[in-house]
Amino acid sequence: MKSIDKVILGGVVVASTIGINYNIASADIVSQEIYTTTNRLNMRKGPSTDYTLVGTLDKGVKVKAIEKSSDGKWLKINYNSQNVWVNFAYLQKDKSSNNDIKLDSQYETTANVNMRKGPSTDYTKIIIVPAQTKITPIKSSSDGKWVQINYKNVTGWISAQYIKTVSTTPTPTQPNKVEVGKKYKTTEYVRARKGPGTSYDVATVLPKGTQVVPVEILKSGYWAMFKYNNQYMYVCTDYLEADNQSTTPTEPEKPITGKDYYTTANLNIRDGASTTSSKIGKIPNGTKVSVVDFNSNKTWAKVVYNNKTGWVSAQYLSTKSQEPEQKEDTYWTGTTTQNLNMRKGPSTDYSIIITIPKNSDVKIYETKSGWAKIKYKSYEGHCSASFIK
Repeated sequence: MKSIDKVILGGVVVASTIGINYNIASADIVSQEIYTTTNRLNMRKGPSTDYTLVGTLDKGVKVKAIEKSSDGKWLKINYNSQNVWVNFAYLQKDKSSNNDIKLDSQYETTANVNMRKGPSTDYTKIIIVPAQTKITPIKSSSDGKWVQINYKNVTGWISAQYIKTVSTTPTPTQPNKVEVGKKYKTTEYVRARKGPGTSYDVATVLPKGTQVVPVEILKSGYWAMFKYNNQYMYVCTDYLEADNQSTTPTEPEKPITGKDYYTTANLNIRDGASTTSSKIGKIPNGTKVSVVDFNSNKTWAKVVYNNKTGWVSAQYLSTKSQEPEQKEDTYWTGTTTQNLNMRKGPSTDYSIIITIPKNSDVKIYETKSGWAKIKYKSYEGHCSASFIK
């Protein structure tokens, strides 16, 4: 009988010939993450119970992950220098290996990473982002395992497991000096917000090199108010640098009282300058209103409409009467998992625009309360997010 060398795995004698190599061209998910077994666990040669049993792991054993199966039910691990497969349901991720992704911060890829159209290996590969590439996450998936980035003018998703923070010099105690009326440009992709702080909602994502002309600088010096696509918003001054292509200061358009403005969206009119103030009416998109006052940071405007005086969000006012400009085309892609109704609004109360066939690719602009705002061919509307992967 031919002899074979043996190794001990989790207390069970198994053949050393169990190693099975699966080539991975570039990193996608769990590689190098540490997991702990939650029960006594069988090890197999492949990702299903149809494969040969090669050993058993005791409860509480730590293992290093290599690859996840396409159905997400099995995990390829390395244990005692052997590559085997175990049932993912009986593993718990080691808390010490969790990533804490900070958006708008700079990171670096630690391996060649596949960029995909969405936050999962189910999505199509777009390009490969080389190792040691500097990137800035735009958004993070709900489970924190994927981040959206822009690389060479291509936007997509990569696994958060393959990025690390970039060592930087200590943050200066003084903010970047920015002046009203001068032209600046963004130093990287950065989030512009609806108010002067990270607690405010994101208004849009500004691409690197976007020109910004501050209308007002907050007292702290860390936030600048500016106008973009006919809306007033805020950007952190740390992400601005002088636009040397235009050295002559220009006077930006400022909110002016006593003149007419036009709404760029359907607006609630309130009895105070806050979203917590009571609603006293609604103003349709494209309506002309007279502005009589602004609050201190110019984020709310006091207007007169239909003999009512109240407050509206200033970012939805424009001096020009026109259709609202199309927002920046920021989206990710998904695929329908069944025939899916597209509706005119985010509810079954809205009428159906078209039925999208199963396995159709759609563009997803946002998801909220279980509904996705999408585009399919030339159609735009809403559909249930549960049936898009």
